[in-house]
Amino acid sequence: MAAYNNNNNNGATAFFLISLLFAAASTPLAHGQSLTVRGLTVIGSLCCTPTGNCPGQGVAGVPVSLNCTLVGGSARVLGTGVTDANGRFNITLPALTGLILGQPFVPCVTTVQLPLSTVICPALNTTTGLLAAAVQSAGTVFTSTLGLIQNATITGFVGVRA
Repeated sequence: MAAYNNNNNNGATAFFLISLLFAAASTPLAHGQSLTVRGLTVIGSLCCTPTGNCPGQGVAGVPVSLNCTLVGGSARVLGTGVTDANGRFNITLPALTGLILGQPFVPCVTTVQLPLSTVICPALNTTTGLLAAAVQSAGTVFTSTLGLIQNATITGFVGVRA
């Protein structure tokens, strides 16, 4: 009786599955088809510069809000985060009724309330109002907890007077 070599079969199976996944991911959807995106993750950084944009020293402990426009035109704060020791933030929220995800344009902005404390960031201490940054899609990923998640980044902060 011939011996069964499981190692070669596992390699061929893995190669086939990876090829199939790559083909499915690179094939555009037909007109009218859609995927259900079950959440949004926005990442960004805040640096101690006059604009709040990096490069520069990250600003730790600063609250960041995720404000989104829902179907019908109403805007709401849907999520918040706090910058880490390097000034990075990550805000994740589940899909909500009225928030359309899965498109290249994400109808959200991140905001930081100004002024910041002189101890935290002298460069953003004399400015009042908000720093606001548009959110842009960075693709989608699959997670075991939420399913298909839209990843997004910020475009860069601009000052908005209150």
